[in-house]
Amino acid sequence: MEAVISNYGARLVSLTAHNWNGRLEPVVKGYTNKEEYLKDRTLGATLIYFGKNNEETLSGKMWELVSSDNQSVTLRYVTSQGENGLDGKLNATVTYTLSDQNALDVDYRIATTAETKLEVTNGICFNLSGEMHRSILKQHLWVDAVQINTYNAKRQLTGVLQRIKNTPFDFTKPREIGERIKSTSKGYDNAYQLRHPDNMQKAAAILFDAQSGRAMTVYSSEPTLNINTYGKESCGISLQPIHAGYNSGMEKVSNELRPGQVFHGATVFFFTTDPPLIMRTK
Repeated sequence: MEAVISNYGARLVSLTAHNWNGRLEPVVKGYTNKEEYLKDRTLGATLIYFGKNNEETLSGKMWELVSSDNQSVTLRYVTSQGENGLDGKLNATVTYTLSDQNALDVDYRIATTAETKLEVTNGICFNLSGEMHRSILKQHLWVDAVQINTYNAKRQLTGVLQRIKNTPFDFTKPREIGERIKSTSKGYDNAYQLRHPDNMQKAAAILFDAQSGRAMTVYSSEPTLNINTYGKESCGISLQPIHAGYNSGMEKVSNELRPGQVFHGATVFFFTTDPPLIMRTK
């Protein structure tokens, strides 16, 4: 595997993985120049919502390079006093690591000098086919969730869980993404409450492309996974962990960060051409 990380927005610009016959091909969407990212600023970026404005602004900033080697890159951004309406400063660090297990690990650590609500995720958009303009609708998806956390009109999570069994949003059995997508209003953009929210040993989701043979398993420290296909006729899918929803004891997770606390979030994208049994198709 090979990855390219940019300090503009602490973003993943490119990621390649082997297909069934050993050829390295791209598996995430990206651009070749900064100007394109100015038009599509969140693509691949580290997305942090904070402050009184609760807006995402750091994807448009130049982050400081803390350290780098052949396998790992760490980037940091410290906001200015009052930035984004925060009565203090936010210190955010993200580390991308290509592990020996053929995985991309993404690790977040964030501290603040003033209390704030905090939402952290990624803007990575996947297409396991190796061709970024090919439809993802034939790719298979499995999600470890039987409920979704509903959004309100302002695109805020309500905390109200809705069961999804036998609906187009049910991926407890692997299905082609396009199998029931036309039964949705605008494709998939839903926050799945994971069944094992406190256990990173349990897969949150698996994506599989039969033509290339690639499978990607997502592991997350967060209780919620937002899945976005960007419409009904899609060439990409995002799997975005969110610090929201409920823990294994069905206690509501707080997204408040206070001085003295350190938010820590982790996501692992594990790639293989030997798909898990649950994803194998005839």
